[in-house]
Order: sequence, then C-alpha cells, then structure tokens
Amino acid sequence: MKTVLLLLLSSALVGSVPACNPFAPDQSVVLDVTKLDAPATISSGDALTATLAVTVNGCERFDRIELSRDLSGASFTAWGIDASKGKKDVACPSIIRSEPHSYTLHPPYANPFTLQVQRGRLGPLTTTVQVQ
Repeated sequence: MKTVLLLLLSSALVGSVPACNPFAPDQSVVLDVTKLDAPATISSGDALTATLAVTVNGCERFDRIELSRDLSGASFTAWGIDASKGKKDVACPSIIRSEPHSYTLHPPYANPFTLQVQRGRLGPLTTTVQVQ
C-alpha cells in the first residue's frame, strides 16, 4: 500500500513540474498597438476610457495592459504571451488580427491630459485630451 501511495505521489510531483519550470523561457512580449481612441474633451470629474487596438499574430495572445500614470498623463504598454518565443521549430499561423482593449482612468487630470502607448518595434502613439 505504501509503495502505491509513493508511486502516485511521485507521478503527481513529476507531472506538475513542467507547469512551474523556473528554467522555461520568458514568453512575454510587448504587443504592437495600431490605434489609440479617446475622447477629445472630458469634464474634470468624468472617467476617461481609452481603447487600444492591439495587434496579435497566430502565436501571440493578449495578457494585460500595464499603466504608468501621473496628473498630466498616462502611458500604456500592451503585454502578451508569444508561444513560439524561446522554442525551436514552432510554426505560427499567419493570422494577424486586431483586438480592442479598453482601460478606464479616473480623476484627477491636468489640462491637457496626454495619453501615450509604448509599442514594440514602433515609436510611441500619442493623443491629447482637453479637460474642462
């Protein structure tokens, strides 16, 4: 009986190791953003919703939006996971799609309030919102 339990426990531990392998490659990537939509003007007490058109290919998937913000503006970075990163001989489907992802910011804001998106290979994408 002890042998069977030991065998089951050993196989469970070995089966769970690949899921938390500290030596696995980091597959995080900064995703390209092709468009940044935000209202041209807002009231000083209103929430501000920005929509980012995030581009992913066949091996990538959206993970999160990272935000850095102060009173005068906000900077977004769209992060994703690339399943082919760090792996050899992985063929990715040649599907490229744009996915909208929104982020809501709350007051206070300075006037003007600048929104900027940090993009992978491309330069930053910027828009300005007038606060009334």
